[in-house]
Amino acid sequence: MSRCQLYRCPARRANVRSAGLDHAQRYRASGGQGEDATQGGPTIILTTIGRKSGKEVTTAVNYLDRGEDIIVVGSLAGLSMHPHWSLNLEKTPRAWVQLHERRWQVNARKITGEERAKLWPTLTAHFPLWGHFQKYSDREFNVFVLSPA
Repeated sequence: MSRCQLYRCPARRANVRSAGLDHAQRYRASGGQGEDATQGGPTIILTTIGRKSGKEVTTAVNYLDRGEDIIVVGSLAGLSMHPHWSLNLEKTPRAWVQLHERRWQVNARKITGEERAKLWPTLTAHFPLWGHFQKYSDREFNVFVLSPA
């Protein structure tokens, strides 16, 4: 199967979006019980402010726990565009995280350049699919540090 078929077709984009929304709904309904992993990686529920609508937008994302901070990667399974939640954080860095039944407000900071390069090996060791998806994508995935507000 070609890279184009895997990562650029409209049906795949729709499937990835639908899966994220479905996972977020199940996670919230169960308080995260049995819903805390996606693609083998730990999952949080991230709520951002829509950059166009101004409304809350919720999705499930994989993450890396770094003490008080949480690191998220906008891989969108290697698709050619950035995930909406990532674009939302660039416009409005205020967001909310839910981990199991706990929910709190965070401020997002996009990391780039040398800081991102130093962290990338840790991220891909934690969740190898990020590295796999990046290898087949033409875009550099956005990486954000979510710190308690």
